[in-house]
Amino acid sequence: MKVKKGGSAFIPGLKTGDFPLRPLHPRKLNASFYGLPSEKSVRSWADAGSGLQWSVKVNRSVTHRHRFNEKAILVWERFHERFLPLDDHIVFYLFQAPPAFTDVDRIIAFVEAIDLGQRCAVEIRNPTVLGDDGACRRLHEVAVLVSVDSPDFRERVFPGDTVYLRMHGREGWYRHDYTDGELTSVRDKIAGICPERAYIFFDNNHAMLEDARAIRRLFEGTPSG
Repeated sequence: MKVKKGGSAFIPGLKTGDFPLRPLHPRKLNASFYGLPSEKSVRSWADAGSGLQWSVKVNRSVTHRHRFNEKAILVWERFHERFLPLDDHIVFYLFQAPPAFTDVDRIIAFVEAIDLGQRCAVEIRNPTVLGDDGACRRLHEVAVLVSVDSPDFRERVFPGDTVYLRMHGREGWYRHDYTDGELTSVRDKIAGICPERAYIFFDNNHAMLEDARAIRRLFEGTPSG
């Protein structure tokens, strides 16, 4: 099993092409969710980060404004075109559904229309849908369904050849400092699935770097000391 740990790529130095956090590989690009990057920025990321793998968070106009409808497909096509210079290094395009969104059929239709295969990662934020095994199974058949550890669900890990896990925190969103015991439990959950590859992204802001290093040590079987 190949395990890759990373954090958000929305970090100081990114716009200048400086990558001080290179050991945390791959990168999740978060800024693209809030605005469409310039062509110059995408080219600079492609040049500076050509040795990295990327997970790019798709713009909220696709997921939150048009909510996976037919107009969202057109917006996605423009978004994808902008990222073509980096596309060879992008292992996932991340589509994060809004918390109130429950239309699984529409997401499936959208995913089938854009035809990204296993590069399409879908994160469900609605607790009812996320807890519905049948709905999750249907989504997992057409995309990589994002596993989560969050205040809503702890260790909601979906089995498959690829595990894509986002660690959002537990007591509160984006601000939890994971203990070694919590990280060990997550490691054991993934190891029990035995996927071909596992991507673990920490989204808990101030603690993400230390937590990513800690879980790397756990997967390598060395003490955290």
